[in-house]
Parts: sequence; C-alpha cells; structure tokens
Amino acid sequence: MAARKTTGRRITLRSQWQKLCDLVNRFKGKKVVVAGDLVLDRFWYGAVQRVSREAPVPIVKLSDTRMMPGCAANTVWNLAALGAETIPVGIVGQDVEGTALLSLLESAGSNTGRIIKLENYITPTKTRVLAGALHGAKQQLVRVDSGEADTFPDFAVSRIRSALSEALQDADALILSDYGYGLVKACGVEDFLASVQVTALDSRFAIKNFHGLTVATPNEEEFEEACEKPVRSDETLFRREGVSMREKLGLKALIVTRGKKGMTVFQESDRVTDVPVVGSDQVVDVTGAGDTVISTCVLALTSGADVLESANIANAAGGIVVQKHGTATTNPEELKNTLELWGRGRL
Repeated sequence: MAARKTTGRRITLRSQWQKLCDLVNRFKGKKVVVAGDLVLDRFWYGAVQRVSREAPVPIVKLSDTRMMPGCAANTVWNLAALGAETIPVGIVGQDVEGTALLSLLESAGSNTGRIIKLENYITPTKTRVLAGALHGAKQQLVRVDSGEADTFPDFAVSRIRSALSEALQDADALILSDYGYGLVKACGVEDFLASVQVTALDSRFAIKNFHGLTVATPNEEEFEEACEKPVRSDETLFRREGVSMREKLGLKALIVTRGKKGMTVFQESDRVTDVPVVGSDQVVDVTGAGDTVISTCVLALTSGADVLESANIANAAGGIVVQKHGTATTNPEELKNTLELWGRGRL
C-alpha cells in the first residue's frame, strides 16, 4: 500500500492561526477521563562536591527537591493546565508517594475520587538525581525507579472497571495512558471505548494491542518498535508502515511525534501530512512531552478541530514544553501566543 504524501494540505498557519486560537478557547470545561499508570516523578537537585573514595561516583550535596505527576498523572496535569475538567482513573498505594501524588492532582483541581488507594501497593515512582557545579547547570546523573508491579488482584480490577464506567458518564473524551505497568490491559478498556466520542492512546510498549480508537500518538521510537523493523532512516518505508498501522488499528488518525522533524500525521484515505517543528529544534528536556501532545490533541478534537488542526495545536504545545526543564505543562494563553507567533512567521 503506497502512502499518499499530502504536505500541501498542511494548515497554513499564516492565515489560520486565529482559528486555532479560537479552538484553544474552547478547551475550558471539557471533561476528559484519563485511565492508566499513575506515577510520581521526584527530582533531587544538588551540587557535586567531590568524587567518592568508596566508588568512582560523585558525591552530591542535596539542595532542593521537587515532586511532579508522571505518566498518566502528567497527562491529567497537562489537561488541567489547559482548562479541562479531569478525572483520573488508576491506582496508587497507601504510601507517602501515593499521598503526594493525590495531593498534586487535587491542587490542580482534578477529581481524584476514581483513584483506588490500594494497600500493599507501591506507588510507581521515578527519582531523578540532577547535579552539577554549585552555580552551574544541572544534569541528570541517575534515575531510580520503584514500584513496578504489573499484576493486580481481581478485586482491584473490578473496582477500577466500576470507577471507569462511572467516570465516563457525560465525558467528552477518554485517554488511555499505558506506560507498561499493566493497569490498562488488566481493566479491559476495550469494553468502554463505545462510551465516549473521542478516544486516544498513548502506549509505551503495546500500541498494537489496542484497536478502534480515534487517535494514537506514539513517538518515533515507539512507532518503530511497533513496526518491528528499522523505519526511521527510510522515509518511504516509514510512511508505508504508518499507513498500514493506522488501517490495521482502525484509527481515525495516527500521529507520530518525531523530535526536530515535527510530526507526521496519518489519516484515512492514506493521507500523510508532515507538520514542522515549532520554534527551536534544540530541545532542553523531552520529559513528559508526549503527555502534553496527547492532552492538547484530545482537547482540540473535542473542541471541534479536525485532525490536522488538532495536530498543529498539539505540535505547538509540545514545542513549548520541550524548551522547559523537567516535567512541564503549558496553558491556553502561552499556547495561543505561540500559535500566533508561529502563524505570523516569527518562530
């Protein structure tokens, strides 16, 4: 099956940026359910003092700590920052990390009533140590992960299914945020896809296990892994595989994020469209950028945007957050300002 390249169909932002900004204005109040792996991102910042005598590693004096929502929780955080009404469905432990994660989500205005607090469950946590000179830039030295259970007791799965069914009542969209911790698979999300008009998938390892959603937004590495062959260096093969995958998965759109290349959007009728990167292609930090992309794309779709309009808005949002350190979000005003600058050719 040959891909039909339609770069000429790309939105001309110089003439249509105002329409995209109007769509962003409609984000407020959209009800979005996020089902998936709730993770706490913990950052430890410090200055390198010297090399340890115990091992050839730096000794870091801790100066600051920061906690942020990660994975599915970061998707919730991004949606809330863009004005959506968010309902996360997932599991946390009855531990310090779980309490911290719930507090973060509640502080963003999220409804955490559908999150199950499970005894003897360790809340998945990613702890990053960033250090450098006392007054210099900090870089990540190591990441320590904890709480990676991928199986859940039957009673917990039953409670999650009930919570998801209740959360989807009157919802505008459902996002499946699958980071490989097993929850999305365990709760049988396929049974709930017909309950809502817009369904979206962000899956780290198992994109081919899901069918019949509106949109999926893998990055280039995830897409290549799903193809089970090297495709990034062969543009013709990349496009052919994208067209085939979108059709096999029954997606309305497959949007592959490609770093400094921007995005490639695969649509029905074998349409393939490139969307250029927004702003600088010198990335500061990609942590959580995929969560920003899927959040913005879904809000645009629920606000009346077509696939390409949604991709352009999401691309702009992704371009904003990769210029920030750590897990980051954007907001409607920042996003509209970026769209205007991009549309006027000033980025």
